[in-house]
Amino acid sequence: MFSFGEKATNDGSDANATLGIDEAYLSVINNYNRSITFYSIVSECRLCHGIPQANLSAQNNTTLIIPTKYPLHMYYTSDNEQCHTTYTFKEHGSYGWNLSAEEICSEIYVINEPSNPYLPLLAVFIVFILSIIASIIARIIVKTIKGYFWRNMTYVHDDLARLQESETPIQAAIRTTRLSTRIQSIDTFRGIAILLMIFVNNGGGKYVFFNHSAWFGLTVADLVLPWFAWIMGLTMTISKRAELRVTSSRTKIILHNFVRSLTLIALGLVINSQHTKYLKDLRFPGVLQLLAISYFVCAVIETVFTKTHPQFGRFSMLGDIIENWVQWLIILAIVALHTLLTFLLPIPNCPKGYLGPGGYDHFNKYSNCTGGAAGYIDRYVFGNHMYNKTKDPVYGVISRYDPEGIMNTMSAILIVYLGVHAGKILLHYYQCLLKMFRWLLWSIITGIIAGFLCNFSKEDGIIPVSKKMMTISFVLTTCSFAFLLFAVLYYLIDYKQIWTGAPFVYAGANSIFLYIGHSITMDLFPWSWKIAEPTHSSLLAMNLWTTVLWGIIAYGLYKKDIVITV
Repeated sequence: MFSFGEKATNDGSDANATLGIDEAYLSVINNYNRSITFYSIVSECRLCHGIPQANLSAQNNTTLIIPTKYPLHMYYTSDNEQCHTTYTFKEHGSYGWNLSAEEICSEIYVINEPSNPYLPLLAVFIVFILSIIASIIARIIVKTIKGYFWRNMTYVHDDLARLQESETPIQAAIRTTRLSTRIQSIDTFRGIAILLMIFVNNGGGKYVFFNHSAWFGLTVADLVLPWFAWIMGLTMTISKRAELRVTSSRTKIILHNFVRSLTLIALGLVINSQHTKYLKDLRFPGVLQLLAISYFVCAVIETVFTKTHPQFGRFSMLGDIIENWVQWLIILAIVALHTLLTFLLPIPNCPKGYLGPGGYDHFNKYSNCTGGAAGYIDRYVFGNHMYNKTKDPVYGVISRYDPEGIMNTMSAILIVYLGVHAGKILLHYYQCLLKMFRWLLWSIITGIIAGFLCNFSKEDGIIPVSKKMMTISFVLTTCSFAFLLFAVLYYLIDYKQIWTGAPFVYAGANSIFLYIGHSITMDLFPWSWKIAEPTHSSLLAMNLWTTVLWGIIAYGLYKKDIVITV
């Protein structure tokens, strides 16, 4: 639970110097002739009892330090009457609330105006837009100058040059590098995902939308892992096509993918070992482990069932689906198994189909049911070798649960294969508009299905959106955005060539290297440092610097034509 504190002053007027990030003052004046217990709970914990935060003495003023990250639900009981109110406090503001029998649930008023924590974000956005505009103008000027000098250039030895050309034809040499043969929109998409992942993993300036959702809902940070898995599936389609053309041994391809997956799992364990002292507590699941297993499953399916020379005839418009009907049956079987386990697996002292966090959720009825079937399976299989944080800032004490556990890995398989299908569209259709139409159609279809599953809301519906649980509605929502984003990138970069993809394209060429590198150096200088009194501004500046520094490293590798793969 977000911590509360009391301050010895009576008016809450001098507080900003001691307030931390996402904190404010609330001066509560109790005009009753007896003490009152003050309860509160953040609104993110929708089905939760309030937690007693302070005992308000009779005829006294108590100033509390309250959290501002989410709207706060507060209440107190007096003479068999309850006063409930929800208020959105702003960071570093000072507020007052008068409690009296004459006016139950009086309005909360502002004593000192809060600061605006989003001004640094606005400044960064303006600088970013101005940089883009300056870059475009510079390119236009350079292009104009080059064109002017080219048109006015004279050649002194034109006759000799023509004679030499007639006697010895010279063919222009085109320099081919590892990076020049890659599809720019793919690297740009992957670069957006990895740089965003680096930014949010380092804290994202402590802004709520740059951090993962508490349990339900969707934030910017929740998009990065699904997008990375999705684009991994898209590139798999291209690589499998190339591998099957080089060798006819599908067993050899599967073994190669198996070794690659084992390497990713080993690297994931190395990263996890930074956060534990003893082998008995080493976390087995992780981001790289989830990517490795979901990649291997889809790679095996693709390697075994992909046809090297598909024939569609009159059904060519549905070729991307017809060619993969066996693969889709296997993927849908995995999704069906995931759904059946989620809603039918019996869990001791827990309801079937529970998808919540436990703890305070559902008024403490299912406090030990964190993650439902997914959490139960992970605790049974991994024991101590899983995510060990059990004190949640919103839902209180919860059971151990791993966001990259077994069930979530099953969900990731669907994400990867939706990316595979996007790659099939890229390869099977030659006209750009036809490709874009199909990507946009898949974006709409997956988005509508996700909307029906979650009832187009945050916490309702049959299957609500939850990154922690990697629910099917979450998978389809994030993939809907992925289809949309890639369609736009492909149109701008590879078709119209309006944009080169810079600076994201550089990071996309070495995404795994950047992920591992930032995970190992996360708390090391010059990537980051300790800040004595952190604020949104100081943390945003440091997190942006970390991201930019890795972008510079990626640019250096790109210019040297270095691609580090696993």
